[in-house]
Formats: sequence, C-alpha cells, structure tokens
Amino acid sequence: MNQVTAPSLFNLFEDKRYYHLARFFLFGYALTAIAFPDAGELFRALFLALSVPLLVTHRHFLKKDVFFWIFVGIMAIQGLSWLSSTIHIPQLANDYPHFDRLAKLFIFIPIGLILQGNNKASITTLVLFAIGIFIACLTQSDFRHQLELAFQLRRVDFGLKNAQFTSMLAGSTALVFFGLFFAVKHATTSFKVKSILSLLLMTALAFSVLLAIVSQSRQVWLAMVTVMFMLPLILMLSGVIKSKKSVFISYSIVVLIFLSISQLDYIQQRALKEQSVLAKIVSGDLDNIPMTSIGIRINSWLDASKSIAEHPILGLGENGIKHVINSSDKLMALKNSTSGSLKDLAHLHSNHIELLVAYGIIGFSLVLALYILPCIKAYKGYQAGMTPQWTLILALCFYLFWFIINGFETFNSRSYGVFSFVVISGVVYGLTQVKRLKRDND
Repeated sequence: MNQVTAPSLFNLFEDKRYYHLARFFLFGYALTAIAFPDAGELFRALFLALSVPLLVTHRHFLKKDVFFWIFVGIMAIQGLSWLSSTIHIPQLANDYPHFDRLAKLFIFIPIGLILQGNNKASITTLVLFAIGIFIACLTQSDFRHQLELAFQLRRVDFGLKNAQFTSMLAGSTALVFFGLFFAVKHATTSFKVKSILSLLLMTALAFSVLLAIVSQSRQVWLAMVTVMFMLPLILMLSGVIKSKKSVFISYSIVVLIFLSISQLDYIQQRALKEQSVLAKIVSGDLDNIPMTSIGIRINSWLDASKSIAEHPILGLGENGIKHVINSSDKLMALKNSTSGSLKDLAHLHSNHIELLVAYGIIGFSLVLALYILPCIKAYKGYQAGMTPQWTLILALCFYLFWFIINGFETFNSRSYGVFSFVVISGVVYGLTQVKRLKRDND
C-alpha cells in the first residue's frame, strides 16, 4: 500500500492548483461577505481551512515575520488583561480569556500567504471587495428609496447596518480605487485599455466619495480630508510627484478643493451641527457637555480616562469597557432614559480608547503597529523595487484613514470593519512582507 509522506504533502500545499483553489474561496469571501453574508461565511471558512497548511509550510518564514510576533504579543496581552480583570473587576470578569476579540484582525496573514505577493490576484481581491460593497447597497436596502432620500439631502445608509458603516466602507473603496488607478497607470497593456480602465476607476471613485458624503459620518469626512491634505506628500514618497514645485502646485489644488467644499450648505450643516458642544469643549466646560452625538463620545472618553489612569499597562480586559459604562452616571442615565441603540450602549465610540481601557498601553501599541509597520514595509519594498507603487500609495492612504476613523468609532471590533481591514491589509501584507521574506528565503 502506498503511503503519503510528509514531503509529498508539502509538495501538494506548494502546488499552484492549491493556491488557485484557496484564492477562489478568498475571492468569493471578498465579493460576498457583505452582500450575501451566509455565502461570505462559507467562503471565509473554506479559505481559512485551506490556509492552515500554509501556516505549517511557511513556519520558517513566519518565525522571521514581525507581524507573527505582534500576533503572539496580542495573544499574551489578552491573557494578561483577563488576569487583571479577575483581580480588579471580578464581578465582570469572564470565566476565561476571549482571544478572538483581537485575533480576528490577523486574518490578513492567511490572506497574504494565499496571495503570495501575486499582483493580479491582489488586484482581483480588491476589485471584488469593492464590487461586493456596491452590490450590498443594492441587495441590503430599497435602493431607489435610499437614492430619493439622498437627493433630499437626508442621511442614508443603504441598509449597511447604519450610516457609520456605509461611510467607512465608502471611504475604504474610494482609497482602493485611487490606489488601483496607479496600478493601471503602470500596467503593460494598450493605451486604449488603460484609458477605459482609468475611466471606470475614476467613475467608481466618484461614486464612492458621493456615498461617503450622503451617509454623513463626520469621522469619515475628517479622515478623507486628512488623507487629501497629506496626498501631495504621499505622492512624493511614492515617486509620483518628483519636485517641490509639483508639491506646491498640488497643495494649491487641495486648498482650492477644501475651500470649495467647505462653502457647501450641505457640508456646513452637518459639520457644524454641534457647534455649541464644541464650544463647551474648547472653553474647558467639560462637566456640562450635553449627551449629543459628539457629547456622548466626549463623556465616554472622559469616564474611560479614569480607568486608563488607574490601569495603564494591562488594562481591565474586554469587560473593562462594560465597567466604564456601568460606573458612569451620565452613560447609565442615558441608557435608562432612551430606547433603541443607546439603550443597549456597550462601546465607547473609539477603538483607541477601548484598547487602552481593555488592554492598556501595551495592547494599544501592538495594534498601532499594525497601522505603522505596513507603511514602513511598503515604503522600503518600493525603494528596493519589489513592492508596486500602487501598493505603497494604498497603504499610506488607507492606514492613515483607518487610524482616524477608529479614533471615533469601534470599527476594528465590528464585522464590517474587520472585513475591510483584513482584506486590504492582506493585500498589502502579501505584496510587501510575504514577497520580501520569500525573496530572502530564496
């Protein structure tokens, strides 16, 4: 009887057909996760199952991978923070640590291993990700009615949980299309094909920006404005802009765009809606901030700061967030006096604040590294002629955007946010870290 040996199994997992199958399931996940959640869950389970052997065959590679060691650190800090909760808030502590809360952010590692730095497969993943979000706008809502509301200058969400998530997804797809524009620019194809693809990308980019505007989430507006302000420097770092004169001209254009947009009544009404609350914050009258949209966030963060000051290193575990809410007179009064989502308030409207409360400075720093290191790796890879220019542009834009919006919402702990983060991060990881370590091993 023939026996299957370990080397023959390794050969199977290194076969191109194995990667093609895994990528097929990954593509399915990128396309369906939001538009058709049940199918998305199935595709997710299948590509993750096929990625498990890759973690074994790439074990020597992973030992050298800084992101793998960040993952190990994240697992350790979640365990230590849980121990902290059993000491300081035993009445709220879980029976055992829940490692999946932060572990799910590292699905980008299997995604990167499946993609193997393949440019076409990476671009396909991103395109399907964006198409899936557009399809979701059609399948998850009464699309025509939502458009009618948008034309009436009403806030819309197209059925994507709520408008915060619609804005986040719209902003993410806008940055994806912007990055892919530079992929097309350097594609080895005819001018006619490049022109058609560029036109399609710019149309999709315009639709994404419009979707971000009509869903009216100020944190996404702030993040997109910040990315736009930093864009000349990003394009200079990525070699698109090569002279100081071009940087100056670019900033002049950006300023003109800002001035034009800021004069729109639609933007002013939303951006300045809580001007009186902002005035109280600026004047230092922090004890009398009303419980408006901005006020809830500020009051939450002020209450959280007490817990952070008392337990700065390890935090209080994931239920430290519940402890902050339960200990806050203002937040509990809000929960008891309202209905709907506020009655079930269970988060602090900032992933950064929640990380500090739950996992302390160590946990926050490790997650922060997931935003900073990909940008550094992409820049070094681009300088070495290994990472495509479009990947560097996407990384610099996306991680800046992601850092800002997670300062005002908890996208990193919500399914739509995790989905967006791991897909885009998986592509960046594959085209930077996986590619470099594969080269070094070779």
